[in-house]
Amino acid sequence: MTGHLKKDHILGAGSAALAGGAAGAAIGAVVAGPPGLTVGTAAGVALGAVLGHRASEQADPRSDLGHFEQIYWKMPYYVDGRDWHDYAPAYRYGLHTWQQHRGRGIAAVESELQGGWESAHRYGSRLDWRQARPAVEHAWRSMDEAEREG
Repeated sequence: MTGHLKKDHILGAGSAALAGGAAGAAIGAVVAGPPGLTVGTAAGVALGAVLGHRASEQADPRSDLGHFEQIYWKMPYYVDGRDWHDYAPAYRYGLHTWQQHRGRGIAAVESELQGGWESAHRYGSRLDWRQARPAVEHAWRSMDEAEREG
């Protein structure tokens, strides 16, 4: 999944860069006046961006739906006429249920998953279980791969 846009990481890095820039500017201005303000701002932004990205990555590197949002319509299981609002709940359900059933195969708990999907009224998705299952399984495979890599 590396190389794909991760919105949470961008937001985390951007927010930390702003905070770092403000802190660096304040410190630089106190220590060295106007020239220190400029240098402190640049250094604070750079350091803040790096630290923000790392914090975002550690928070939950695979729960980000941004990757799935970029590819769902290219997947062999994509249903014509459906959109991200139909697939996001399926991926989110997959990520959530993987945590609950960690270490078990999706086939072993499929009837439970199907029941959960249907009883929650598909979480607002227009996908029935047969259509949602491949996206849920895709999320499970993603989490399995992340666990093996980590």
